[in-house]
Amino acid sequence: MKKSMALFAMSGFTAAALFVAAPASADWTVDPSTGVGFVGKGDVQDAFGWNDHDLQANHEGVSFALTAKTTSTTTWSCFNSKNGKFQDREHVVLADTTGELLYEARTNPQNKVTRFLLTGLAEGSSSVTESDGPKLGSCPNGPWSFVEGSQDTTVTGGESALSVSFADQVQVLTHAAA
Repeated sequence: MKKSMALFAMSGFTAAALFVAAPASADWTVDPSTGVGFVGKGDVQDAFGWNDHDLQANHEGVSFALTAKTTSTTTWSCFNSKNGKFQDREHVVLADTTGELLYEARTNPQNKVTRFLLTGLAEGSSSVTESDGPKLGSCPNGPWSFVEGSQDTTVTGGESALSVSFADQVQVLTHAAA
């Protein structure tokens, strides 16, 4: 029986997992359930083979899109005060997010773009979640009670891709969830 404590708030599905790029040169993160994160200017430059001058001239024509699948598994224990037995419970949420991302180009004091702040999913994008299992933290009726400190949440990723587009070019920045 797992009794580790993990503080994780879930309402419907708010996966706090961020996909973090594995290569040292990559400088982007995105929350797959909300589309919030950032992309460093170097990632956009590398994607299109641009130097800084090219980025500064073309940044307004850039767009970002996300495709991500995540699984969030929450486990907890219940205790039966009549027979002294424990029952382990599990709730699984699958999320599938697809669509264009809203963003703001961030600049330094010299008004040069330094990064792109991803602010969420654009209208028309979709984030679909499916849940399976009992309500989070619930126990059967009767002499059952929630075991404090037993709830643990693990978020894993499956397929994920962040793409950046300019004109008719689309470049995909991918990595697996940690």
